[in-house]
Amino acid sequence: MDLKNVVVVIEPNSETQPALEKVLVLSRYQSFDVTLVSCDYTQYLVEGYYFDAVDLPSLRAEYIEERKQMLESLAEPLRKQGLGVTTHAIWGHPSHEAIIDQAGDADLVIVHTRRHGALSRMFLTNDDWQLVRCCPAPLLLVKEKPWKSKPIVLAAVDPLHSRHKPLGLDHKILNVSEQINQWLGGDVHVLHSYSQIPLSGTYLKDAEKEHRAAFSNLLAEFDIATSRQHLIEEAAEFALQKMEQELQADVVVMGGISRSFVSDIFIGNTTEKVLDYIECDVLVLKPDGFKSPLDKDRK
Repeated sequence: MDLKNVVVVIEPNSETQPALEKVLVLSRYQSFDVTLVSCDYTQYLVEGYYFDAVDLPSLRAEYIEERKQMLESLAEPLRKQGLGVTTHAIWGHPSHEAIIDQAGDADLVIVHTRRHGALSRMFLTNDDWQLVRCCPAPLLLVKEKPWKSKPIVLAAVDPLHSRHKPLGLDHKILNVSEQINQWLGGDVHVLHSYSQIPLSGTYLKDAEKEHRAAFSNLLAEFDIATSRQHLIEEAAEFALQKMEQELQADVVVMGGISRSFVSDIFIGNTTEKVLDYIECDVLVLKPDGFKSPLDKDRK
C-alpha cells in the first residue's frame, strides 16, 4: 500500500461521488497521483439501434467529450490542492473490463458500491462484484458512510484457510490494516469467524480449540491487544455484519479470491456477500502473484 497512483471511478450521472470523497481523505496522509476514470456505454449509440452507422463515430466522440469535460470539472479543485490529476473518459462494455484495463498497475482502485438485488446476486452481473473477482489491484469499495475522525479498521482473516485463502494473504491483510491505522489514527480489530459443517449430525468437538490456536498463532506476530481480537462461530458474512455494527467499523479489510463463474453462482463468494451485509467500506486485497481471470478469458 505504497500509494503512488490511485484510480477513482467516477459515476457520470451521480450528484455525489463517495469514491472521490474518500480519496481526498487519503490524500491528507499520502502523496500520490490521481486518475479519474469514467466508463460509459449506451445502447442508443450502438450501430443499428437509433442512428445510421455513419453518424455513430462522431456521436460517440461527442458523448465521450461531454464525459471528459465533467471529469475535468471534478479534477480542477483537486489540482488546486496540489494533487496531480489525469482524466480518462472511456467508451467500454462491460465496464469492469474497461476499468481494469485503465487501472493498469495502479496501487489502489476506489469504486462506489451499492446494495444489490437478489437476482443480480444470483447471476453475479454487477460491475463491482466483477471488479472484486478480477481486479488485481487493491480495491476499495466505498459506501455513502463517511469515516470518523479516528476510524475503526476491521481485518477479516482466515488462518486455517477454510475458504481456500492462499498462505500469506492473512499477513498482508493485517499489515495493510495496521498501515491504514497509522495513516488515519484509529484502531485495528481482527476477526476470525468459522462455521463448522455438521458431520453425521454432530460437530467436531475440537473445532473451537483448533481455530483459536490458529488465530493466536497468526496474531502472535502483531501488536494487537487481545481485547481487539474476535473469534466467532458464525458464517463470515453474518459475523462481519455483527462486528461492524458492534464496533461501528469504518473499513473492513479482507481477501478476495476468484473462483470459477459456475462456483460463484452455486456456492457464492464470501467477499461479494459481505458487500450486501455491511454498511461500511470494504478494502479487498488479492494474494501476491494474483492473475486476473480476464487474462485467461481473453486468450
